[in-house]
Amino acid sequence: MDRIMVQRREGKKISDEAEWINADDVKHCTREMFAKQQYRIVIHTEDGQFVHCFSNDAFLRLMSERHGMIMTDAGVVGNLAKMKSVDYENGKVYFDLGQDEYITISRPRTNLVREYINKLFGK
Repeated sequence: MDRIMVQRREGKKISDEAEWINADDVKHCTREMFAKQQYRIVIHTEDGQFVHCFSNDAFLRLMSERHGMIMTDAGVVGNLAKMKSVDYENGKVYFDLGQDEYITISRPRTNLVREYINKLFGK
């Protein structure tokens, strides 16, 4: 089942939080102007109206709720279920054995990432 990342719309107000809806639940979509020379697609379902997710922060928060995913730094979410190794000292999570592909871990999030990895892998 395909899902679409959206933000709920009530009147002209758009939620700060992102959520998933099933593509099969879409009744119809309309195009509305929201700012000068900018428009958004409004998605209509039985459950209400939504706009396609435009907020980077909402996207990152929603992705971090998925199994294996965690925000490791400002604007950085990683799927730790796919990591190959982690270097807490240098603040990096590696996704390849050559340690060329990595994401950063901010100092304040190091313990949270360490705890998440322990829960994820049972170590």
